[in-house]
Amino acid sequence: MRQVEAFRAVMMSGGITAAATMLNISQPSVSRLIADMERAVGFRLFDRRGARVHPTAQAQALYEAVRRSYAGLDLLDQAARRIRAHPVGTVRIAALAAIAMAILPAVIARFRILYPDIKIIVESLGQRAIEERVFLGQADLGVGVDMQGREGIRSTPLARAEYVCILPANHPLAARERLEIADLAGEEFVGPMHEADALWTGIDTALEESGISVSRRLETQHSQILYAFVEAGLGVTIAEPFSAPRFHRLGVAVRPISPPVYLDFALLEPDIGPTPEIVAWLNADVARETEACLAHVKRVVASS
Repeated sequence: MRQVEAFRAVMMSGGITAAATMLNISQPSVSRLIADMERAVGFRLFDRRGARVHPTAQAQALYEAVRRSYAGLDLLDQAARRIRAHPVGTVRIAALAAIAMAILPAVIARFRILYPDIKIIVESLGQRAIEERVFLGQADLGVGVDMQGREGIRSTPLARAEYVCILPANHPLAARERLEIADLAGEEFVGPMHEADALWTGIDTALEESGISVSRRLETQHSQILYAFVEAGLGVTIAEPFSAPRFHRLGVAVRPISPPVYLDFALLEPDIGPTPEIVAWLNADVARETEACLAHVKRVVASS
């Protein structure tokens, strides 16, 4: 390969000295490489006339083949640089619906500027399905409840979110700045299904520990549906905060709960090696957007 490089450099530069400069080696080294190549191919490559060299007809024909080969290598190098700058492929994200709606649109908008050739597939799933996708390698990134210790899944803490109470704007309890769980006694409670997953366990626990009784004739597993039911005047609920700004604009009241009920969220990845560069970028930007979203929720709660 070094012989071919020396031959190509001499053909391109027109001389041994210039070729040595191009390759950053000594002039005798170039002459030796050319002599080695002449022995290898079995014919003379250059006629030496004083200090100058002139390619033979055979060298001209050989150089055409070398030029085509290097053109192919240049194309490979360009493709590699293009892929490094703008990778191609598919990224699969599995996320809770609330996060998919509140966090991912802004993240993906920025992602597409940096990685325009990457296809993104977002699945809105429950916690158990998210874990299953990540564990099986069917999702490159999961955004859900923090489940530290799950074998085969790498979990990075994302945020601690505080559940909020959601009420119709004209509900008597909406006049209060902060609500206690006990304030919901006897209310028509639009609740998560009892068989729903980890997103809702904190709510059920808080209700049980308060010892109050609520009417629970309407249940669903999706927080956006809970918000919509409250907007329609079908009851009150306790829900994740990510959807609060969207529904606050539609007229629901959002109130903090005392004592607070928390839920920890995390970024989930298959535990199979180093985090790919693209997923690392997504991790960082999802974290930034989540922080901004929760700060916005606090402003909404304070102003509502």
